[in-house]
Amino acid sequence: MPPALYDSFIADYYDEAPLVRQRTQDVAFYRDAAREFGDPVLELGCGTGRIAMALAQMGKRVTGLDLSERMLEHAARKRAALNKEERERVHLVQGDMTQFDLGEKFQLILIPFRSFQHLLEVRDQMACLEQVRKHLRPAGRLILDVFQTDAERIHDPVHMRESPLVEYRTHQGKQVRISERVAAFHRAEQRNDSEMIYTIEHPDGRKERLVFAWPLRYFFRYEVEHLLSRCGFRVGAEYGDFDKTPIRDDSPEMIFVAEPSG
Repeated sequence: MPPALYDSFIADYYDEAPLVRQRTQDVAFYRDAAREFGDPVLELGCGTGRIAMALAQMGKRVTGLDLSERMLEHAARKRAALNKEERERVHLVQGDMTQFDLGEKFQLILIPFRSFQHLLEVRDQMACLEQVRKHLRPAGRLILDVFQTDAERIHDPVHMRESPLVEYRTHQGKQVRISERVAAFHRAEQRNDSEMIYTIEHPDGRKERLVFAWPLRYFFRYEVEHLLSRCGFRVGAEYGDFDKTPIRDDSPEMIFVAEPSG
């Protein structure tokens, strides 16, 4: 299994960052989807279990798969804090979303919060969707979320300057400032080399600067539609945000609800 991108300091700061902690609309959206389409649910790229635990708390059986051992350790601690019935509904698996075999079929499969955008090559994207197809029940649904690409952010040098995002204090008393920048544009490959910079001041006054660097694939609406069709899916609904508004020019998200085409 290849090394996981999130097996780094980012796993320890992930949940407390306001960028994640204040992201609640998607949780409500996926809870509604689980009510509508049913369980069992498979979440690919489950991370620390932010969505998986919410689904378990509403009575749904959920399997969370992630490549990162450190992120899954945080998810396991969250599961341990649930009551006995809720804990029994959550199954955590370390695995690669492009090559997994869980020996089970699911009613609902989620690929939320940009996880799919870590798959840089078309062959990996198709491998993931083919595994989803194999693990999905005939009347099941796939929900895939990527951000809508902002054209400026794929070429404008202004985005190569470090810009502040948020500042917060952790429960351990650390003062954290997060900024971001694009380190390199790769327009021909439809990806950016991105960086999130964590400037941390510890309670004892010690300071450190940590950089989380990763390549991020960007997608366009009809590209995703064609990719899904190529892998045996029919798109039933598309949304530009978690309030189910249509995809418009200024929509932050592209959310695809798809079902097996035959």
